[in-house]
Amino acid sequence: MIKTEFEEKWFDYDGWEIRYIDEGEGEVILFLHGLGGRIEDNSNCYKYFTGRYRIVAMDCPGTGSSEMPDIEYSIDYLVDFSLDFASRLGIEDFYVCGGSQGGMQSLLCCRAAPDRIKKCAVYSPSGVWPAKPFLAGFFGALPPESVKILMHITSLFWNSPFYPDYIEVRRKALEYVNNCDLRGYGRHVMGCLKSVFERDHRELYKEIQTPVLLLWGRHDFGMPVKQGRELDGILPDSRLIEVPKAGHNVSSEMPEYFADTVMGFFEE
Repeated sequence: MIKTEFEEKWFDYDGWEIRYIDEGEGEVILFLHGLGGRIEDNSNCYKYFTGRYRIVAMDCPGTGSSEMPDIEYSIDYLVDFSLDFASRLGIEDFYVCGGSQGGMQSLLCCRAAPDRIKKCAVYSPSGVWPAKPFLAGFFGALPPESVKILMHITSLFWNSPFYPDYIEVRRKALEYVNNCDLRGYGRHVMGCLKSVFERDHRELYKEIQTPVLLLWGRHDFGMPVKQGRELDGILPDSRLIEVPKAGHNVSSEMPEYFADTVMGFFEE
């Protein structure tokens, strides 16, 4: 199973143990993982940032090595948790980065706390579609244990076929799914999926005033680049970069390019 090279720390969050890393010095970048993800989602790129920034990343409740409480999970819950977790670490203003559902989470953090977030960089964020009540109901009705099958299927869309380590990276990532508490993990994943499809989040994206950098792999088969073009037209202050030969996970497939591009945007 893929593990971060950085020191793991633990935070007592109202009695729940939350795993996180806190590396480097300088202005803070809060990294948010994707659906059912972990700190390791973006771990390939952290080392390129830590010479100039302080990197904070955590496993949200219900996934990774953090506690899996029996609560109602949703994208709104994760947004509230992320902002509160940063506050409890004494971080009041910061940059935010994330991809896929973590990108959506990052964008909604900007909407919820525009005074705290300086800039935002996301890759292939979700939620660029109309409300889909059928899918919301479908995921809400699935038993949590079905998450194993779901993640094995969706993992086929995680990376570009141009990524040389695609097969091995997918295998290691699925080791976590194969060995985790499927009931606790499934509550998190199904609850988040239900909430993502319940409403048209594009209406919320229109309200975001934070400057946003969008990176989108042209070989993203899970969320095609046309969604990035639509989102770029929706956000009031955004810039879209279409990344050739990259898939859904730009930060792990092209970590040095990702870090250089994001830091350039943050430092303009």
